Amino acid sequence: MPLKARSVTKSNRSPSNNGSPGSPADTPIQFVKGVGPRLGAVFQSRGISTVKELLTFFPRAYEDRTRLLRVADLVEGVNATVAVRVQSMRKIPARGRTILEVRTGDESGTLALKWFHAPRGMEARFKPGTPIVVTGAVKIFMGRPEIIHPEISWNVGNPAAGDAQDTGNPTTPDIGRVVPIYTEIEGVSSRVLRKVLWEALQKYSFALTEDLPETLRAKHHLPELAKAVRFIHFPEQENETPPQVNDLVEFNTPAHARLIYEEFFKFEYLILRQRLRMEKQLAIAFGANGGRKGALDLAKLLPFELTAGQKKAVEEILNDLSQPHPMNRLIQGDVGSGKTAVAFISASCVLAEGYQAALMAPTEILAEQHYKTTQKLLNGRLNAALLTGKTPAAERATLLARLASGEPLLLIGTHALIEEPVVFKNLAYILIDEQHRFGVEQRRALRMKGRSTDKETGRAILPHSLVLTATPIPRTLALTAYGDLAVTSIRELPPGRQPIQTQVVRDHASTQRAFETIRGELRAGRQAYFIYPLVNESEAEGFTRLKSAVNEAERLQNEVFPEFKVGLLHGQQKPDEKAKIMAGFEKGEIQILVSTTVVEVGVDVPNATVMAIQHAERFGLSQLHQLRGRVGRGMHSSFCFLFSHPRTGETTTQRLEVLEQTQDGFKIAEADLDIRGPGEFLGIRQSGGLPFRMAHLVRDQEWLIKARDDATALLREDPDLLHNENSTLRRFFERDGHVQFERLKTS
Repeated sequence: MPLKARSVTKSNRSPSNNGSPGSPADTPIQFVKGVGPRLGAVFQSRGISTVKELLTFFPRAYEDRTRLLRVADLVEGVNATVAVRVQSMRKIPARGRTILEVRTGDESGTLALKWFHAPRGMEARFKPGTPIVVTGAVKIFMGRPEIIHPEISWNVGNPAAGDAQDTGNPTTPDIGRVVPIYTEIEGVSSRVLRKVLWEALQKYSFALTEDLPETLRAKHHLPELAKAVRFIHFPEQENETPPQVNDLVEFNTPAHARLIYEEFFKFEYLILRQRLRMEKQLAIAFGANGGRKGALDLAKLLPFELTAGQKKAVEEILNDLSQPHPMNRLIQGDVGSGKTAVAFISASCVLAEGYQAALMAPTEILAEQHYKTTQKLLNGRLNAALLTGKTPAAERATLLARLASGEPLLLIGTHALIEEPVVFKNLAYILIDEQHRFGVEQRRALRMKGRSTDKETGRAILPHSLVLTATPIPRTLALTAYGDLAVTSIRELPPGRQPIQTQVVRDHASTQRAFETIRGELRAGRQAYFIYPLVNESEAEGFTRLKSAVNEAERLQNEVFPEFKVGLLHGQQKPDEKAKIMAGFEKGEIQILVSTTVVEVGVDVPNATVMAIQHAERFGLSQLHQLRGRVGRGMHSSFCFLFSHPRTGETTTQRLEVLEQTQDGFKIAEADLDIRGPGEFLGIRQSGGLPFRMAHLVRDQEWLIKARDDATALLREDPDLLHNENSTLRRFFERDGHVQFERLKTS
């Protein structure tokens, strides 16, 4: 039965505005039929306080309930809907609890329904002869079908005893149609949620006003918002032909496209507007006064020739630095692609013209590694200094005085760079490594240390910004989460990088073979990393089978590799202790370094040829690839062993096999985004991640590109949305857009 909007007059439609005071869409959820104060409080605990928030709580999947099966046709493991009559009911005592079992059936057989935690008083409804429609996953127990914790539809017709299909055409949200499946809300059953949504849509769907300009809807043949929302919740049947279930499951209907496109379009408009605003701000232009020549001369001093990708990256960055507005660029590349060398060369352009630069890294190990790299690669030709939490007081005071004097200097450090005592006289270039490891406020604090004022105009002058990441970012994520950044990609590796043989290890026999390979490498004078997800077993939080770095370091030293020196490194150690362990590993005094993911970035020991990762199934693909990149840096072949639990699921198995098949970080990043979603890449970058309820970055790439192209065109043709056809969109951004905008700022 098609769900129709309530008939309304023009006068009560006109003030409908999703966020305006008095709009029906802002009606508190407790006033929706079937909710009330108690259930309303439950909805509010999940962030659903108004009708609008309820109507935009979209299904995560769909289930075809257009066909009622006979009991005899039920198949184990399949979700089914069947019309039956109650035959009997009993309570079964079992280990301190009571199981409610209801026997039902039709002319073809009997079906048992079981509840291990039945709601109080529920059994009273199961009177013999009562007709019900049951939905749930079928199990076969002792040769008979049963459904555990089924969903029950009551008062749905009167199926004849001999014909389970004779239910009439019940007009309920739960049967006789393709049914929406929602993310569970504790305290609200699926049946109650669908009933509440059914009522809300019939009364309030007219209140969902259009934000998209008609020109854009017409261009892409998209339905009206209210119609799309009604269809998404309860797909209508046209001419008694149900919608294609596959299209619904894949979110591939015009209604879904409408919501997907709108989410992407609004997001891209805000992101691109932020980039335009950056381009209108002021910055110091570098390069014409010796900076460009100084940078290119420094590149010639490197002990290797830059790859084509590195040269292109240097050129793009120097061109940006030559502009009188702030550079806001992301440089991404695979592990070992040479991003750091490019960053240092670009920093020398700024230093050569008398200004200062700062590079902020997320860990002391990484900051120290960067500083050592400046000394190793550039022989002191780049004036650099290191500031971390363990910098001695006297050295710190001297360094702060150098900064205050305006000495052209690249200051490398951790969060210590944004502390109050650190004052730059003329900071004009900031570099942030592994940006996703920092919060928005931390990045903004560093930028503000380089803010100055133009004496003639009084306008603010901001520093140029370069973000580095060794986690290649899929194109779709670059267009969204990093859409306000220009992106430079270095896809090739410098010559001489050794291939890494990667193997997923699941059983005892392959574990023994892996350990023999590791032992052979150690005997040949090489070194190995052993990575664990936990520092101590006490962190396991019930996952008692997880191994910890502390315990395993002792076991490896005493039982497995007693002839070699084992060192332990983790984030809970004091800085001096960590530095001592790392120094011992770099010098070869320690052959096996047992660690947590603290070595994920910034550790460069060419003699290490083995990376052994325990409980690999607990890490993301990009993180595993980062860890693997710690080896393969010297002249010898290297190995990566991914030790995984033998009973991991099919998805986990496929995920780990990606690493066996490729060492291309960009391909791995695409696979990781598809499997784990954008949170793996964003980390703490944005609170709550990307604000998409319907859109999916992998599934909906085509709509993302269309939305970005349209947003780009709109910003070019009507940047302030002054044209009449864009008035609805302007009102949306005036009403709600600023909230999203604040969340999307990257600096």
